[in-house]
Amino acid sequence: MLKFALKNMGIKKVQVILIVISIIISASVGVLAFNVSSQVSDGITSNAGYYSLIVGPSGSKTQLAMNTMYFTEEPLGTIPYSVVTELEQNPNVVSAIPYAMADNYNGSSVVGTKSKFLAGKELKAGEMFTDEGSLEAVVGATVAKQNGLKVGDTIYTSHSAAESSKHEKGILVVGILDETYSVYDRVVFTQINTLWEMHDHESDEHEESKNEEHEHMHGTVCAVLVNTKNPTYAMQLVNEYENKTITHDGETYSLQAIEPMQIVRDVLSDADDTKYIVFVLCAIILIMNIIVISIITLLNMYHSAKEISLMRLIGISMKKINLLYLIQNSIIGAISTVIAFGVSRLCLLLMGDYVATMGVVLNLNKVYPLEIIILVGIFLISVIPTIICTFVMAKRDSLAE
Repeated sequence: MLKFALKNMGIKKVQVILIVISIIISASVGVLAFNVSSQVSDGITSNAGYYSLIVGPSGSKTQLAMNTMYFTEEPLGTIPYSVVTELEQNPNVVSAIPYAMADNYNGSSVVGTKSKFLAGKELKAGEMFTDEGSLEAVVGATVAKQNGLKVGDTIYTSHSAAESSKHEKGILVVGILDETYSVYDRVVFTQINTLWEMHDHESDEHEESKNEEHEHMHGTVCAVLVNTKNPTYAMQLVNEYENKTITHDGETYSLQAIEPMQIVRDVLSDADDTKYIVFVLCAIILIMNIIVISIITLLNMYHSAKEISLMRLIGISMKKINLLYLIQNSIIGAISTVIAFGVSRLCLLLMGDYVATMGVVLNLNKVYPLEIIILVGIFLISVIPTIICTFVMAKRDSLAE
């Protein structure tokens, strides 16, 4: 029966190809839309939960959030390191982590911070950099893979892609992060002292270590990532630092404070409208393909009427004939849904760089239960018209057993 079904499919190549294309389009679009929207949503919300509030220069709140949590966008500017010290001394603050972004390494962002910033991230090799030192780095898994880095290597960061803009001082790779399937895989992390030293060295070729060390304690950062003892203290600090103005070394700085989860909710709220439009389009495509599959199946069964009559004349029961066509369309449906799943993963791969600009890394191995349900549902939809047609034909067949 299986051999006959395969032979029959070979004879009706055009109909089979049309059904396969219809199923692949509907299944791959549905699965891809759900997977991408879910991974983007999960990726954005997971990072936002790390901190109670973020203090930074005044400007776009969304830009501050995207830069500090997802390493996208450009920093809004700088604020004095004294803000970090002030927050660290607050009894209601659990941690205040300095954050600065400057330069790049072969296109990967370089972030200056403290080791607490990478708390919870596992190291694949090496060790964490020391907060008190400088010129040490822990690199993300993708950065290490793309550049062939290993512990003990020295990297040279730069202002831009130009070779002439590279800093003279190298940074020692002391650790490599385990793969997180997040934007952390694409970043170089180093001490805040390293960024200060790199730029101080450029402005003054004559190093005076003691003076430099003293000045580093009063440098600037792009933001401060803060965790408080409870949400109430976080809101108090947001109110305290929002629109706060401070003067340091003769310069005036205007600050702002944001609650990361609130910013993310606003961003996702805007994205939800787009997501629903995509799902509506997917539903329309699915309905159209159901119609196409049903019509092709009906035409196929109609053109097979003579074959069925011949099979009935040689004594093949209608039950076996029904089974034949059910096997045939089940094979088509199964192969099509498997190909559709593969197509969705290929699209995820192709979309990876674009989605990374949003601060989310798509994980090709991430499969949601609803994706399987969508594929099974479309498989059933591809088979149901055959079941209905063969049942109707069996009812009309005067010789049906």
